[in-house]
Amino acid sequence: MKKEVGQLIKHSGIYGLGTILSKSVGFLMIPVYTRYLVPADYGVLELLDLVTFFSGIFAMMGICSAFFRFYVAADSAEEKKTVAATAMFSVVGISLLVLVLMELLAGPLSTVAFGNATYTPLVRIVAFTLFFSNLTEVPLAYLRAQQRTVLFVIIGLIRTVLSATLLILAVAVLRMGVMGVVYGNLISNALAGLFLLIALPVRVRGKFSREKFNQMFRYGAPLIVQSLASFVLVFSDRFFLRHFTSLTEVGIYGLGYRLAGIVALLVSGPFDMTWSWQQFELAKKENAKDMYARVQIYQLVVTVFVGLGIALLTKDALRVMTPPAYWAANGVVPLIVLSYVLADMRSVIWTAILVRRVTHHLAWISVVVAASNLALNYTLIPRYSYMGAAVATVLSYVVSLVLSYLLAQRTYLILYDYTRNAIILGSAGAIYLGSTLFDFPLVASIAVNVLLVLLFPVIAIVMLKREERTMFWQLGARAIERVRNLRVQHEG
Repeated sequence: MKKEVGQLIKHSGIYGLGTILSKSVGFLMIPVYTRYLVPADYGVLELLDLVTFFSGIFAMMGICSAFFRFYVAADSAEEKKTVAATAMFSVVGISLLVLVLMELLAGPLSTVAFGNATYTPLVRIVAFTLFFSNLTEVPLAYLRAQQRTVLFVIIGLIRTVLSATLLILAVAVLRMGVMGVVYGNLISNALAGLFLLIALPVRVRGKFSREKFNQMFRYGAPLIVQSLASFVLVFSDRFFLRHFTSLTEVGIYGLGYRLAGIVALLVSGPFDMTWSWQQFELAKKENAKDMYARVQIYQLVVTVFVGLGIALLTKDALRVMTPPAYWAANGVVPLIVLSYVLADMRSVIWTAILVRRVTHHLAWISVVVAASNLALNYTLIPRYSYMGAAVATVLSYVVSLVLSYLLAQRTYLILYDYTRNAIILGSAGAIYLGSTLFDFPLVASIAVNVLLVLLFPVIAIVMLKREERTMFWQLGARAIERVRNLRVQHEG
C-alpha cells in the first residue's frame, strides 16, 4: 500500500505543479481583471466560457477519457503508439468539424448565451481558441501516460508565462478590455496547440486505426452525456443569472466560482491526472478494494484542508486584491468549495464504474442530476440571485454523489470508512462555522483564519491509524532525503 500511495502522491504532486503552471493564469489574472474590467465584463467572460465548454464536449467526444483506458490496456509498445495516434487524429478531425459548426452558428450561440447577437464576433474568436486548445489535450495526456512529468511541467511553465504576458499586455497596457482577454487566449492556445500537434506525431509515429477509434468511441460516447450533465451543473446557473438578473450578477458569481476553483487547481486536477490511469493499474491487484477505500480517505483529507483554507481566507483576499464591487463574491465561495469536495468524493467512487466498464450507467445518472439542477436553478435563482445558484449547485452535487455511490456499490462493492468520512467533514464544518462568529480587522482576521485552517491537519493526524501515520512519516522522510541528495549532487 505504501508504494501505491507514494506513487499517487509523487505523480499528483508533479502533475499538480504542471497543472498549477498551465491553469493558474485565470487566478493570477484576477487582480488585473478586477481592476480593468467591471463585473459586467467579467460576466461576459463567464458566458463565453459557457459557450466554449458546451462546444468542447462535442469536440472531444470522450476520446481523451478513453485514451487512458486503452493505452494502459495495450499489450505492446506498437499498440500504445496506435492508440495515441488514433486519439490524436480523432480529436483533430472532430474539433475541426466543431469549429466549422461554431463559425456557422455563431449568431444563434450568442443569442442563446447573451440574449442577443451582439457578441457574435467574440463567439467566432473563442471557436478558434477551443480548436487550438483541443490540439493540446492528447499530447499532454500522452506525456502523463508515459510519466514524462518533467517535460509536462516545462510545457505548463512556458504556457503560463506566454499566456500571462499576452493577457497583461492586452488588458493592462493596451486597455482592450474583454476583447483583449479573448485575443490573448486565442494567441497563446494557438501557439501551444500547433507546437504539440507537430511534436506528438513526430514522437509517436503511429497510425490511425479505425478499430481502435470504434472501441474508444464506444467507451467514451456514454461519457458525453455525463459531460453534458457537468455542463449543466457548472454553467447553466450563469444562463439563469443572465436571464433573471444581470451580467453584473453573473460576474460576481463567476469570480466566486473561480476562487473556489482553486480546490480543483491544487487538488482535484492533479489527483485526476494521476488517478485517471492509476485506478486501472490498482484494479489488477488483489487488495484493490482496500486501496480504493484508503485513497478516498486520503484524498478527502487533502481536498477538505485546501477547501477550508479557501473558504476562510477568501474574504480577506478579496479585500486585498479587488475593488469593493467584487467583494460580494465571498458569499458563494464556501458553498462552491463544498461542491468541489463532493465532486472529489464522487471521482473516487466512479472508479468502480470505470474499471467495470459500465460507463453507460452514468448516462441516466447524468440526466437525473442535470434535470434536478435545472429545476433548482429555475426555483432559487429568481428569488436569491447568485446565492440561490450556489445552493442549487451544492444540492445537485449531493444528488450526483448519492446516485453514483448507489450504482457503484451495486457494481463493485467497496467498504469505505464512513466514520472517518463523517469526522473529516464534520470537523471542517465546525471550524468554518466557528470562524463566522468573529469579525476582525484585516490583519487580525488573516492571522486568526490561518490558525483555524491549521487546526484541521491536527485533527486529521489524530484521526489516522498508527500504521498510516508511520507510512506517511516514512514517505515524507524519503522525499526529504531525495531532495537532499539532489542538492548534494547539484553542489558537487
